[in-house]
Formats: sequence, C-alpha cells, structure tokens
Amino acid sequence: MKELYIKELDYTTPINDYIELFGWVKSKRKLKNKMFFDLADSTGEVQIVVPKEISNYDKLCKILPESAVKVKGKKIKRNGKIEILALEVKNLANATFTITPSPRTNFNIFDNKYANHVLDNRHLYLRNEKISAVISFKSKFIFEVHKYFQEKGFVFLEAPVLTKLLLYDDSTAFKLKWSESEDVWLSQCCTFQLESAICSHEKVYNITPSFRAEKSRSNRHLREYTHLKVEIAWVNLDDLIKLAEDSLYSFSKNAIINSNKELETLGIDFNPDVFKPPYQKTTYDEAVEILHSKGKEFKWGKSLSTSDEIILTKEFGDKLLWVEGVPCSAEGFPFKRNPDNLKITRTCDLISPNGFGELLGTAEKITDEKELLIRMKEKGKATPEQLKRYQWYVDLRKYGLPPHGGIGMGIERVIRFILKLPHVRDAMSFPRLYGRSPNP
Repeated sequence: MKELYIKELDYTTPINDYIELFGWVKSKRKLKNKMFFDLADSTGEVQIVVPKEISNYDKLCKILPESAVKVKGKKIKRNGKIEILALEVKNLANATFTITPSPRTNFNIFDNKYANHVLDNRHLYLRNEKISAVISFKSKFIFEVHKYFQEKGFVFLEAPVLTKLLLYDDSTAFKLKWSESEDVWLSQCCTFQLESAICSHEKVYNITPSFRAEKSRSNRHLREYTHLKVEIAWVNLDDLIKLAEDSLYSFSKNAIINSNKELETLGIDFNPDVFKPPYQKTTYDEAVEILHSKGKEFKWGKSLSTSDEIILTKEFGDKLLWVEGVPCSAEGFPFKRNPDNLKITRTCDLISPNGFGELLGTAEKITDEKELLIRMKEKGKATPEQLKRYQWYVDLRKYGLPPHGGIGMGIERVIRFILKLPHVRDAMSFPRLYGRSPNP
C-alpha cells in the first residue's frame, strides 16, 4: 500500500532519508550519464534523478509518459528544490501509446479547440491537473453542502432515480422499460419524494443526479447533472430566499477557503463575498420592462434567455440577482400561484452575471388539492393515465401536508460560476451532452 505522497516530502522525511514513491511519469529528459523524469501523483510532482548505474537504465530511457512506476531512492535537495536520487525504478504499468497533447502537460484544456478531442478521450484526460483541480474543488464543495445542512438539522433523504413522477413534460425525460406493460423515467427532480418526507422530518435535502432529455447545446445545460434539492415545512418564499442566500454563501466560502491549491492551479482568485447576503431583487414584470427599455423583444410568459440575463444583471451592477414571480407558463405545476395574481408563481430564481445564468431556484409548493389539479390540467397532466401516475402526490394534499417549499440548485452551475469555466461540462468528470454519445 502506498504510504508516502509527493506533497508530504517537504515535512515527513529529512534530507538524505530513503523513501519509496509511487506515481506516473509525466515527462523525461536525458543528459550525459543521467536521465531525469518528473514523477506525478494525485498531490503533486517531483523530479527523479536516474543515474546510469541503475540496472534497467536503458529500458527506463525508453519509457513513455504516463507509465506507472515505483521509485526507491534518497531524498536530496538541489538548487533549493527537493529531488529524489533513484536507487531503483520499477515499471509497474507501461504506457504503450502517446496522446497529444499529453494529459499532464500545461495546455488550456478548456479551450474549445480541444473540446471534442478531450471529450472523446475523457478517461485519459481526467489526469490533467486542471480537470483534477475542478473535480477536487467540486468534491470539497459537496462536502460543505452536506456539512451545512447536517449542522442545521436537516435529514438526508435518498431519492429514486427511476420514477413515474416528472416535473416537466414526458418528452423532456428519458423513458425506460420497467416491464412489458409499464414504463418509468429517469428523474428530473426529486421534489415529490422530499415533499412526502417533510411530514416526518420537516427539513430534508438530497444530492442526486437529475436528467433532462432537452435538445440544448448551450454552455450551461447537461443531460445529466448533480442536483441539490431542499424541502422544508412551515416556510414561505421569504424564508426560502433567506435560507438559499445563507447556505450558498456558507458552503461556497468554506469550499473556497479550503481549496487554495485547486484555485492556484486554475488561476482563479475568487472573493467569496460575492455570495454574501443579501442579494438584489427584481420581479419578472420589472425584468420584462427593463428588457423592453433596452430594445430587446421579449414575450411575457417566457423563460429568460442567457442574453436576457446578461442585460438584467448589467442593469444591477453585474451582481447576483433574484427574479421573483415567474409566470405559471414557465414554471412547474407543483409551484404555488400568487393569490394576488394567479398568472404568476410564488417562486424566485437566482441568476448570476456575465452570462453564467441561473444558479438556483426557490418555490412555495401547492398544498390545496384543487389548485394542484388546476395546475396539472394547465400542464397537460390531467389525463386518466397522468392522474393515476400522480395520484399519491395528490393524496398528500388530503393528509395533513403543511405549508412548505423548496430550493433547487445545479451544483455544476455554481462550480462553473466560481471557477469561471467556459462550459458546465467542465465541472463534470464524465459529462453527458446533447449530440454526443455517452463516453465512456
């Protein structure tokens, strides 16, 4: 078992001590009677000095980058830097081909000119230090999400991925055959299961994959993404907005504080106070007026596009902006209508500046059975087959379902915003995109 990692060389072993390292050959150079190669592992890299006296020296001179090796040697210091003088190098897993650019070389892997090549070879380019830094940051971010909600007394509720209940149209979901006579779909949102659980736990959350079969090639859409869902009893929209702001600031700030190495690798200097509450707010109606005043053609009742969001956030100083009161036509059927204007919902979406788009949404949920059935009919979910599918969700309204609401956040979207990634695919280990076969 590996016991020593490269990042530990500075403080765990003295100079001239004998050590054993495992890692991958990043690059190699030959000079007179010595060969040098950079050994990389998950924590960093160090130069290995290989003298000609080593028994397999000639074979090592032919080794290809990305070969996995074991190095036994002495820790030395030259020109202020730690190196390893090799006494033995064993090739544990040989690389038998090369790929260009080599995954661990310093190139802009997020440049669109490399996009298809990197996606086709994602299994190899995961070892690129920039992709590795993004995934490591994401891991820390998700840890902070769990920590925040656990410390606030929320219960993590597992939710099924295979389901009959969809937030949006069946045509925007992936259908699977459950049996010869029965179909299921990949979940678009686990709000239905979380809503039933609030009658037991009152405060629940979930982090799970969600799936959309939408035909979008935008830089903020994925066919599979990581979805944070929160559901709480006894709250209204103002409560949800406050919780969304506090939680986003908390777990973003803590992830940033604990990710110096990752941010340095990516060249990112992000001030977490960007997420410090409170955020500015406008209404959907006011947003439409702003767009019209800027000469933008926009039909009331539609969802905001990226270009619309850029105009709006510029109007508010390129800062995070809440848009409240999204029309019923642009929202899911479970969301409560505004009693003062039944054409709009009790929802609020948070959009980010510079084209990064919506990060999360909040919504009060319908508790009245009649109102829910009206909204289901408006959204084409009132056929006998649909009513049968959603009957248990309707039944919750007959069995003490309290006032409640939820928060939904696309984790990759927030990661993209913090790390200034050009595409949301860059925040996924294995992105699933419209127009591309799942790979690998």
